[in-house]
Amino acid sequence: VPEGQAGWYKIELWGTQGGANGGLGAYTSGVIFLDEGDVVYFYVGKHSATSGPGAETDVRVVSGSYTDQISYQSRIMIAAGGGPHADAFGGTLYGGQTSMKSYGGYIKTIGNNKEYTLYAPNEEGNPTNGTLVGYPKNYTRSSVNVPTIDGNKVIQSPHNGVGGDGYAPGNTTSVGGSSFIAGYAGCKAIVKGDLKNDPGYTYYEQIFDEGGEGELGHYTWLEEADPRIYYFLDGMMLPGVNTGDGKAKIEKVASKTAEKDELTKTNTVLKKVTAIRDCVDDVSNVSDWVIIPVVKGKVKAAESSSGKNGRCYTYNIGQTDLDEIAIWHKNLTGKDIRNHTVEVYSKTNNKWNYVKNKTNGAISETETETGTRISAYQYNKTGEIPQKGNYYILPVLSENKVVTASDTTEEDTNTISIQYLTGSATQKWSIELITNHKIASSYSYNVYKITELARYKSLNIKSDENKLDNTLNTTGFNNYAPNPPQIWKITPAGDGTYYISTVVSPYAVSIDSGNIMPQTNSKNGTDHINELLIGKNNNVTQRFRLIPIDYSSS
Repeated sequence: VPEGQAGWYKIELWGTQGGANGGLGAYTSGVIFLDEGDVVYFYVGKHSATSGPGAETDVRVVSGSYTDQISYQSRIMIAAGGGPHADAFGGTLYGGQTSMKSYGGYIKTIGNNKEYTLYAPNEEGNPTNGTLVGYPKNYTRSSVNVPTIDGNKVIQSPHNGVGGDGYAPGNTTSVGGSSFIAGYAGCKAIVKGDLKNDPGYTYYEQIFDEGGEGELGHYTWLEEADPRIYYFLDGMMLPGVNTGDGKAKIEKVASKTAEKDELTKTNTVLKKVTAIRDCVDDVSNVSDWVIIPVVKGKVKAAESSSGKNGRCYTYNIGQTDLDEIAIWHKNLTGKDIRNHTVEVYSKTNNKWNYVKNKTNGAISETETETGTRISAYQYNKTGEIPQKGNYYILPVLSENKVVTASDTTEEDTNTISIQYLTGSATQKWSIELITNHKIASSYSYNVYKITELARYKSLNIKSDENKLDNTLNTTGFNNYAPNPPQIWKITPAGDGTYYISTVVSPYAVSIDSGNIMPQTNSKNGTDHINELLIGKNNNVTQRFRLIPIDYSSS
């Protein structure tokens, strides 16, 4: 890090695909503070055109050969490689098995109205294994050499097996490696020290003080001596996204100044938190919960409970500003749950505040290995989105694909599809509020334009904006038409997902608007999501996750 360039840097890694046409490499990202003079080392995996496991891509704080033990133990982020088997994706906290798929149920048109229904697995001869939100229902973990949630597993030795490489390598050709992000809940922060004899993983101890009558108990954190600790903020892991060679990227996202000594937290609800309350309807399927609050990259110890407080479990902590909350419901990984909500009790307003609410219509969800995560560095997604920002847009039917603009510049062929996350500018979208008077004075809600960052072309309905079953492309933005097919209503579902709807012309009020949705015409999932279109009457499939990628206006 050059002189005068201390600040926060976003690091993104893509693991290597398994040999020939093996499993795709995983994706990891996070923001880390680096001071002047700090050095990090990138080890980027190379794809084999013939056979064999996919290599990991990692970043370290100690130089050395790939297998040098001290260097190897200083890895602070790892994107796992895929296994030789085509479906052995590089995994997240655990290695991905061959049963891991990332496509949802089969969407089928019903009748003449072009309404859409999502067919669940095994209905009407449909072999897909998706669920109502489309997460991979059979995402199972590697049974050998996996990092555990409580962090008891020490760092692995360099990979020499047959599965995908990673923090924990896959043990068979049908298993991808697992990924790692220092300080990400489920992983531990890395402490610089004697890496050979002490890998430096540490949890910070806590003691629980019972509350008096009518008072909540609280935790006191016992801080240890603080050598240099490497940890990432706002971490993200995605399974199976990368083809070919591994990739690595680092970019500065915010400078440290006298006025700015920490990265801005946009989810202010996570300030002055004293308790976390997690609730699900499916209590009969829940054996216990795991809730991990994260403070400044130091992963606090988790606590489990068996059916406390009926369908809810309340976890009391000492008052603190949280960086992240991660929640798992044990024995529910890969299973459907309903009405999952997360609240925090904040001394800011002395009440319970939702950070994850019920989805409209009580739509079920499927829990994945990475758990439910709420980050202080992303806005509170139970409410409105910020007025302006840049995002990845992920459909609920996929865990590892994002809305992607075409590489072509021809207006008639500049179509929109959904592709594995590559980090290209065609996959990054600017969402900006348009004031109502620019559209029509009769509108009572906020409307937005959505623009891809590659060529600054706006998301556009390809023909008539009031026609359902219509595909999308991008084109130049028209600021003046009363209802251009480039104006969108964005509505939060409350659970962290959003509906993106067309805006109906005030001169055609009898025509229903529709929501953007993925089209999935393939029953075997091979081209599961290949384009977007306009549909209606199926709020199960018509939702998206908006992942902010901005951290500073500078």
